[in-house]
Amino acid sequence: MKLFRVSRISMAVAFLLFFAGSLKLSGIAAQNEAAAAQESVQSLQVTANDEIAAGDTAGHHVHLHPLRAPAAVGHRYEDPEIRQGNRQNGSSGIETGSGATNSALSTVPGVPAPGFYPADLSNSTHGKVLTSVQSNNVYVNCAANCWGTPSTFLARLAVSNFIHVTDEYAGATGNNRYTVGTATSINTPLPAKLSSNNILQLVHTAARAHGSGYDHIYHIFLRSGVDVCTSANVCYSPDNTSTFVFCAYHGSVDFQDIGHVLYSVEPYQNVRGCSVAQPSPNGALVDSTSSTLSHELIETITDPDGNAWFAQSSLIEYGAEIGDICENPFGKYGAFAISGKSYAIQPEYSNKYHSCATMP
Repeated sequence: MKLFRVSRISMAVAFLLFFAGSLKLSGIAAQNEAAAAQESVQSLQVTANDEIAAGDTAGHHVHLHPLRAPAAVGHRYEDPEIRQGNRQNGSSGIETGSGATNSALSTVPGVPAPGFYPADLSNSTHGKVLTSVQSNNVYVNCAANCWGTPSTFLARLAVSNFIHVTDEYAGATGNNRYTVGTATSINTPLPAKLSSNNILQLVHTAARAHGSGYDHIYHIFLRSGVDVCTSANVCYSPDNTSTFVFCAYHGSVDFQDIGHVLYSVEPYQNVRGCSVAQPSPNGALVDSTSSTLSHELIETITDPDGNAWFAQSSLIEYGAEIGDICENPFGKYGAFAISGKSYAIQPEYSNKYHSCATMP
């Protein structure tokens, strides 16, 4: 009886500690969300120096988030322009995820026996990963609400259980490591179809103000109706299906003046081929934006320069990163809680479970 009594006391103490921890995380989430709702946004202009810097780069690497369509799924695309530029600089070129159709919607603890999904990630060269980083949103020619609530989602994601799926790759377990910093608003004349050079001008504009290196990721948000291409026939172009290949991408680049910069490009996601299937908890705009944003952020954390964690042991999935393997070709995702608020967003791949997961 004494042992039973001690056991009950221990269980009560454990429950209280868990409850207190949950309240603490909920409190942090609420504080982060409140801060995100009052997001600090700095207005900047693209200058002649930004234009010059965009044309004087090295080591430019991008990884595409493929369109959910037969034309894009299962193919790899190499950008001739980036490939040639990097060949001159002695570095690797563009990479794309496989966008495989056999995306796993398995839940923890994993797939049936023998329990191996044929695409575990490897980091054979011990490439750089991010144990912490600050996201800086860059809103181009439109206010933040043009994309829903990206800063609020990132603030919730920062203290969620979901973000800890990255722990096994990053080698860190602390909470609130992936924070949200000052945003940038850029209003500038741009063509209806942006090139890589146009994007790098925007990236340089934000990075010269807020910092370069592995401490920041600049998320470039493009409004509805704006296309972006990495080469002539590899584009986000809902208005031109013949070149519509990807929904978003993340990349890294070395500028001669400010050094290494990490970024992602987030075109308008509420379009066919990129949007989350409806109905979803927050509607097509918010959940589609959030799903792609988490995809690009988490892939940048685990493979910022294209030489860290990606599938290397599978011909089907070769080159796919943590988010690519779990991308559903129909955009159908079961909703789950991100710091207490439900979102319909994609899971991420876990070597631990050999499957797609929403928790560590």
